[in-house]
Amino acid sequence: MDATRVSLLLPNYNNERVLGTVLDRLAAHTTHPDTELVIVDDGSTDGSRHILAQWRDSGAFGGEVVLIEQENAGAIVALNTALEAATGAICVQIDSDASVETPGWIERMLELMLLDERVGVVTAKVVMDSGSLHTCGVDVVGPEGVHDRPSRVLEPVGRRRWHHRVERPREGTAGDAEELTAEVDAACGCCMMYRREDALAVGGYDTGYAPVWFDDVDLSLSIRRLGRKNFYLPDVRVVHYLESRPAPVAGRDRQRGQAAGELARRAARRLPARVRDRVEAGLGVDLGGHMTRPQLARLRHHYRYWREKWGFDLRNPDMAEVERRYGGTEICWATDPERRAAGEEIVRNLEQARAST
Repeated sequence: MDATRVSLLLPNYNNERVLGTVLDRLAAHTTHPDTELVIVDDGSTDGSRHILAQWRDSGAFGGEVVLIEQENAGAIVALNTALEAATGAICVQIDSDASVETPGWIERMLELMLLDERVGVVTAKVVMDSGSLHTCGVDVVGPEGVHDRPSRVLEPVGRRRWHHRVERPREGTAGDAEELTAEVDAACGCCMMYRREDALAVGGYDTGYAPVWFDDVDLSLSIRRLGRKNFYLPDVRVVHYLESRPAPVAGRDRQRGQAAGELARRAARRLPARVRDRVEAGLGVDLGGHMTRPQLARLRHHYRYWREKWGFDLRNPDMAEVERRYGGTEICWATDPERRAAGEEIVRNLEQARAST
């Protein structure tokens, strides 16, 4: 059995409702012999800190548990705190609202990670608690722009406004994209494994995306700049509890407002795209979506920051410019026959190794 030390990095903020389930599933399914869990509570104001301390002291987790409490600074700062504290050569980012559902999951991911030194990141299948596929890896470097794989982009290619406007298939309906191990552009932070030295070499999680969002895609793509590759592994299944979070208690006025908002969103979905774009641009809102104004402002900042850092629009990449900047590197692996073939060879070697055991 592989003795590589693995550090699990788990940031938490106010996830009281699902935290117990997530921790219990993690304990039940983690069987790797040398695993530490580094939890950073980011200033929770609910019952999270009591749950975390009680669970740590219970000894339910077979490995070492390190619990760090900090003032609220955002998930990215929490992740960097965990990364600095980690002692394993291999790290896995996991979310406190996402439960690992596969026994022996670390061993499965390690098998691919350690198979070839060119493997930089391994990410799992993430399913929403609604039953839809959240992500089987992330597509970034292509004409359609960033979107969770294998979701379908709903806005016109080249004129996308929001990365989250996609149609997600139900789990079990996406065919090869869901069922087969494959090289992908980037990973999802709900469950992604990488070498600690690689993460530190690229500067850790970029606080330019603070307090949250796109840090996982940025980190995994940055590891590609080191000459490594990212892979999706369907063997490991994670459930992301997006709809099971507690809803705030709504008074009559708020209930009416929520109902009116839903009617407005339904009406907006029937507007022609160009009309909706003009209205959104004028009002600064996301018609047909569920984002608040502060969240939309954060997204706009992150889109701008990505463009400044990487030199292309995350939603609408200029592929000629991407090729000019990154051609001949692992960023453009999908359009490079040799690099693509190298990724396919790694997948075949994994299948052969499994067939021989």
